[in-house]
Amino acid sequence: MIKIGLYLHIPFCLRKCPYCDFYSIPIKFNRNFEENYLKAIKKELVLIKEFLSKKIQIKDFSFITFYAGGGTPSLLSPDFYENLFNFLDNNFNFSPAELTLEANPETLTLEKLKNFRKIGINRLSLGVQSFSQKGLKFLGRLHTVKDIVKSINWISKANFSNFSLDFIFGWKGQGEKTLKKEILKALEFDPPHFSFYELTIEKNTPFYHLYKEKSWFKDKKSEKFYQIIEDTLSSYGYDRYEISNYAFSGFECKHNLIYWELKPYLGLGPSAVSRVSYLRWENPPDLNLYINNLLKKNKLPFKILEKLDNFEFAKEYIFMGLRLKKGISLEILKNKYKTKIKTEIIDRLIYEGLLSKTKDRIYLTFRGKLLHNRIVLLLWENLICV
Repeated sequence: MIKIGLYLHIPFCLRKCPYCDFYSIPIKFNRNFEENYLKAIKKELVLIKEFLSKKIQIKDFSFITFYAGGGTPSLLSPDFYENLFNFLDNNFNFSPAELTLEANPETLTLEKLKNFRKIGINRLSLGVQSFSQKGLKFLGRLHTVKDIVKSINWISKANFSNFSLDFIFGWKGQGEKTLKKEILKALEFDPPHFSFYELTIEKNTPFYHLYKEKSWFKDKKSEKFYQIIEDTLSSYGYDRYEISNYAFSGFECKHNLIYWELKPYLGLGPSAVSRVSYLRWENPPDLNLYINNLLKKNKLPFKILEKLDNFEFAKEYIFMGLRLKKGISLEILKNKYKTKIKTEIIDRLIYEGLLSKTKDRIYLTFRGKLLHNRIVLLLWENLICV
């Protein structure tokens, strides 16, 4: 039986944040959105099951994780997820150990959280983004610091022992003292998991039009901020198991590890990506097109199919694996993907203090993690078949 991670994209939010380039649509909450979207999701699942059986000859599989991302998944009701879980229970092998819901403080109530917990959701990823009111204002968030505190207290009362506080750092006006103060404030709630993402100015966002020619966050400042985050959290017992993620032992995000460890995953909803066996596909970032294809044309929405060979898998293994603390295995590159990285490049990066090596594994140093994408490109350029 093949084990697969299941991702659900919720393309709805109350307001589009100025830095966000994920596919989402600002809406006023309406149950009609839920009902129509749920019908499309169920139809996609039915058609995907047929597709996996006929196209890849995969008939026996189980979903081992569930992750709802967005958008704002907590905008939808617990009834939506309960209905979906019942459908999955009745039609698939659905027994995930981890069911994660991304949540924003302004969409939560204690009753709603209790109901999420009651239907089986056992992990929350709370979009705190900043514990500074100035930071929240700059990032265009709808919630306040008081809302964050209230939400975290509700999370505890609703018996969520597994949750993450997710931050964006590097916003304009944030200094080292402010960052440290935000981290210490968050630590008062003893969360088992943190995510810290550096603010990046993406194309096709309001921030790109405002700040594409400006830079207030230099490389030296970025390095100092990462050092503050890692030093502070490690002193409290958190392990930086992935470039942007820190956790107590046993609280690493099981679903995201599926991506980083190159295991199969299935994505539902507009803009969602899937990779099962040697195939990868992506749904169009268009809700109307997605729903029309499924409910009116009775066909899967994606058109692009990519067939991955050993060389492409090796590149993805390098990219994803080097995000992890444990890095990648040179033996796996050689034996599983029939490739190797030129020895002189590995030696050079080790000499420059960007890579470390233990037995057959290479992994990024603290400085190397700051240059992850550049190092990966260099390794790709020096990847050869064996």
